[in-house]
Amino acid sequence: MITARMTAGRRIAASLALAGLALGVTGCGAINQQETTTNYAPSDGIIADVADAKVRNLLLVTNAEHQEARLIGSVVNNSDSSLTLSVKAGNASAVKIPVDASGTVKLESKEFVVDGLNVAPGEHAEATLSTEGESVETSIPVVDGTLKEYREFVPGGFEQSTTDHLTPSEQPEHGGSH
Repeated sequence: MITARMTAGRRIAASLALAGLALGVTGCGAINQQETTTNYAPSDGIIADVADAKVRNLLLVTNAEHQEARLIGSVVNNSDSSLTLSVKAGNASAVKIPVDASGTVKLESKEFVVDGLNVAPGEHAEATLSTEGESVETSIPVVDGTLKEYREFVPGGFEQSTTDHLTPSEQPEHGGSH
């Protein structure tokens, strides 16, 4: 026979178990970093802040190693005076990007080309971004026209041979039918 005392004991045990479960489930958030607070570049390019310049989604587009590479992305000036951002990638000459006060330069609209970059697509170019006496060391991704969204930015035009190896062949590779 179940008594009131046994029922009360079960209720207390169930309440304690439920409280322990709730604490265990919610306790993870107390000690782990929330991913939504992590600052990251949500695209292929990088982000960097140099003095009053905010560089967003910066990357280099080229056909191949030892060819010109075009900078794409945006540079935002949060100050009341104009500035010039210098981008020196690898052994190439520095590229100067002037930005008006409280202005934005979209590099897709204005062509800034790096000459003498000895970095192949798929690699990263070690670079220094500088303005107003401050500098930041970073690594800029280098891409080619494999992805359609970058083809229009390849200096000298996109070369179809870049993607020829991605097209499936019509011949079976193993030379026989199954």
